Amino acid sequence: MSDNVDELINNLRLDNTDNSEIEFYRNVAIDFMVSAIGGSEDDEFYKDNKRFDLAVQMLTDYYYKNKSATTSNKEKETYYGVQTFILQLKPEYQFWKEAQDNGNSSNG
Repeated sequence: MSDNVDELINNLRLDNTDNSEIEFYRNVAIDFMVSAIGGSEDDEFYKDNKRFDLAVQMLTDYYYKNKSATTSNKEKETYYGVQTFILQLKPEYQFWKEAQDNGNSSNG
């Protein structure tokens, strides 16, 4: 998981943006993804996981651009893209977690 907010701002091509605002939306996006997939954001599964990182970037961009609780247009494309990543990552996380648990139980 990339921790560099400046890199995220550059990837999203945002100018004159407050880093703390982007960091806030990024943290919410991480919480959303981890809640949907499972575990804790500290799990090794999420480290250097390109699909997870991209989904977080997509959600951060979505949250930043759609700050209002109401909207007149139906912007669901981002959520559809993120949903695809969740559907892929959730079972992968479960397999990873089982492997971790089995590895720990055989050592203990």
